[in-house]
Amino acid sequence: MSQIICGNVIETAKEYFQVNLTTSQNGNSDNTATVVDFGAKGTVQYDTKSNFDSSNDAYLLDSSDGVYLISFSIALGSTSNINTETLKDVAAQVEVATDGSNYTALFGNGFRVQDNTGETQGSEAISGTYIYKATTGTTKVRLVGEADTASGVNFDIKKNILDNTIDITLSATATYLSVVRIA
Repeated sequence: MSQIICGNVIETAKEYFQVNLTTSQNGNSDNTATVVDFGAKGTVQYDTKSNFDSSNDAYLLDSSDGVYLISFSIALGSTSNINTETLKDVAAQVEVATDGSNYTALFGNGFRVQDNTGETQGSEAISGTYIYKATTGTTKVRLVGEADTASGVNFDIKKNILDNTIDITLSATATYLSVVRIA
């Protein structure tokens, strides 16, 4: 909603949210879908409606009929040394619970990082954006990641991706969830 007062537009229903992973989430079981622990290992950057549910690592949409732009990024890697990481497959998805507690997949992305000769790769980042129309006043969204490693070791959800083969450190936030109401 907007009001026009003396030629100025005042937005009365701003809603935007972003949470960043600020401490890597280490030791997640190989080949197991894992909710990103933003409640304990993240920092809320924006939450204009104060709707972050830290105990469930989820954001409660503020409108039962709003249209939202939901974006995510997640960095996944094995718990092995950076020189010996062994990822085969990685995946991420945003899940939605229209009743506030029973989550199902909404959208996501994944890919095989192992090449055709069996060579495995290191850390990978996955991202995506989706437009979602809320239908209930109890709808929550959260981020889930999964990795399958070649040797069955656990995987990490990383706050950023580091690379020791280039001259810079890629230290920007690599794991986050953003929600913006667009209508």
